Amino acid sequence: MLFNKKMDDAGEPGKIQTLIGIVILVVIAAVLYPLVGAQINDLTDNTSANFVGNSTAGIVSLVPIFYWLFVALIVIGAAIMGFKE
Repeated sequence: MLFNKKMDDAGEPGKIQTLIGIVILVVIAAVLYPLVGAQINDLTDNTSANFVGNSTAGIVSLVPIFYWLFVALIVIGAAIMGFKE
């Protein structure tokens, strides 16, 4: 399992380690989000040299939504696997 490195006295992965792993994942995702947002703003700004064009700017602007959706799915999956008894 991704977050369950430590075992408790019964040999089972501890739930507190899973919770800490999930919190760390969310904090890292939140710290990296400004980098994603800045790059998306650069790609969708028509005055930028990296402008992707009017037809694809709408698609590129959806990247932050999929970023947070992916983070949420990872958190949900880790929580289900970590807290499953």
